[in-house]
Amino acid sequence: MTTLLLFVHVLAALWLAAGSFAGAVVRAQTRRAGDLAAKVLHLRLAWRLTSIYTLPGAIVAGLLGFYLVTARGFRFATGWVQVSAVLYLLMLAVTLAYLTPRLRRTLAAAEASLAAGRPTAELERLAGAKLPGILADVNALGIVVLTFLMVVKPGT
Repeated sequence: MTTLLLFVHVLAALWLAAGSFAGAVVRAQTRRAGDLAAKVLHLRLAWRLTSIYTLPGAIVAGLLGFYLVTARGFRFATGWVQVSAVLYLLMLAVTLAYLTPRLRRTLAAAEASLAAGRPTAELERLAGAKLPGILADVNALGIVVLTFLMVVKPGT
């Protein structure tokens, strides 16, 4: 049973990575979009990636990861496990508390702008912020670091 759960954990991690890395591409395309309708389309795509890939992948991979630590004979006192757990929890907190609500507000502002026929001040403010993109890219880097820690298991 543990092997099957490890397989599902890896699939969920790939699911998370797909949403995270595809989201970086969509963010770049959103910035390059020439008109408001294209920006809205890209923001809708970003929302779909977040709600279908990133969030479920992060939650399932994390829950199974915490279970698998003990099921596979590791301990939470081990350094790589502690670093992985802290990194994962920080990434999840940033995603749930900041990135996802911010994307939802940006999409709502973009759709309101599209209905109004021009970008609103709220959309320009939200879309012009650099922090959400930086944090999303840091999360993507965190996935790479977590993958390294899970594969190499330094210190074991």
